[in-house]
Amino acid sequence: MSSLFIKNARIIEPKNVIEKGHLRIKEGKIVDFGDLLADENEQIIDAKGSILMPGIIDIHTDALDGEIIPRPGADFPIEIAFRELERKMSGCGFTTVYHSMHLGYRSAEYNSRSKYKRSEVFETIHNASKGNTLINNKIHLRFELTGVEAYEECLEYIEKGFIQMLSIMDHTPGRGQHTKEWFMKMVMANGKTEEQGLEELNERLNRPLIDGEALEKMIKLAKEKGLAVASHDDHTIEKVDYMIKMGVDICEFPITMEVAKYATALGQYVIGGASNILRGGSLTGNLNMTDAVLEGAIDSLCSDYYPSAIIHSIFKLHQKHGLGLSEAVNLATLNPAKAVGIDSDTGSIEKGKDADLIIVKLIDGLPMVTHTIVKGKIAVQTPQEITYNELSYA
Repeated sequence: MSSLFIKNARIIEPKNVIEKGHLRIKEGKIVDFGDLLADENEQIIDAKGSILMPGIIDIHTDALDGEIIPRPGADFPIEIAFRELERKMSGCGFTTVYHSMHLGYRSAEYNSRSKYKRSEVFETIHNASKGNTLINNKIHLRFELTGVEAYEECLEYIEKGFIQMLSIMDHTPGRGQHTKEWFMKMVMANGKTEEQGLEELNERLNRPLIDGEALEKMIKLAKEKGLAVASHDDHTIEKVDYMIKMGVDICEFPITMEVAKYATALGQYVIGGASNILRGGSLTGNLNMTDAVLEGAIDSLCSDYYPSAIIHSIFKLHQKHGLGLSEAVNLATLNPAKAVGIDSDTGSIEKGKDADLIIVKLIDGLPMVTHTIVKGKIAVQTPQEITYNELSYA
C-alpha cells in the first residue's frame, strides 16, 4: 500500500506547531498535511494526540564501533553489529544516521584490540548501507591528524565513495578536548607514575601529524566529492580561523563558549553533543552544551556516544529550559540536515520531502517513540498503551 494517512497528531513544523492535524504520505513523500480527510483505501495510523515530528538525523555517533567491539578484544561480526544497531537506533527515532568511524586513531585501535583491520570495517559497513536497511545509513569518517600512516587510506575511501562526511580530529593533549593536566591526571589514575605519564605525554606531543598542504589536499578532495567537512574539538579562535581557511564548514564539539559563538558568527554549523545536555555537562569539564544552545551558540545536536540522548535532550530543552518545541526539534532534524546538505530531501515536515517521520508519545513527561517511518515505510511500531513509572528530567 503506497498511501499512508496519519491522523490526530500534534505536527511539528520548522516554525510552527499544528495542535491537531493529519498528514498524508504517497510513494514515500509527504504530499499534504493539516486539516485533511482520509481516503477509504489508505492505511491509517491514529496518533491519538501524540507528537508527529521529522525523524532524527544524527551526523555523529560513535555507536557502531562500540557495537562491533563492545569490550576490548570482543569482536562481533560486522554485518550483525550493523543490523542490530540499526534496530536500536530506529527505536530511538533515527531515520538518518552518519556512523562516525575513526581512522588513524592509534589509541582507539590499540585499546579495542580488534582483529578487524579498519579497511574491513569501512568496506563492510559501506556495502551493508547499500543493501536493504531500516533507516538511511551513511559513513562519517573521523580522521586523526596524527594518523600519518592512514592518510592514503583516507584519500582512497573518499575517492571510492565510501564516506559521506569527513571530520578532522586531534586528540593530542593540549590541542583540543583534553588539556595536558587532564591527560596526566588520567594516566596516573590508571596506575602510571608521574615520570611515566610525562614520558607518554612527550611522545604524544612529538608525533608527526597531517597539516598544511596534505590536510588541504584531503579537505579539497572531500569537498570536490560533495562531502560535508567538520573540525572536531576546536579549542581556540585561531583554530576556527585555520579550519575555515582550509574549507571546513562544521565546528563539532567546541571546547569553550567563546569558540562556539565565534564559529556561529562566521557562519559555520556548530554541533554539540546531546549526551552532554542529558547528563547536565561535559565529561571533561568543557563547554556545557545546554548553556550553548540557550545562548544561540549551538545549532545542531548529535548523539556522540549515547544514541537515545537526542530524543530526551529535545524534550529536556523544551520542558525544563523553555526552548520552543519547533526550535528544539530543529536541533536534531532540520539543522543537521542543512549542515550535511540533505535538507532538500529530509529533516522537516514539508510537502514534497521524504516521509522520514517519527511519532512520539509523552508518558509522564518522557518521550517514547511509537512509530519510525522511513521514506513512507514503517520501520518501527510500538504499542501506544505502554506506561512508565513517573519520572522527570532532574
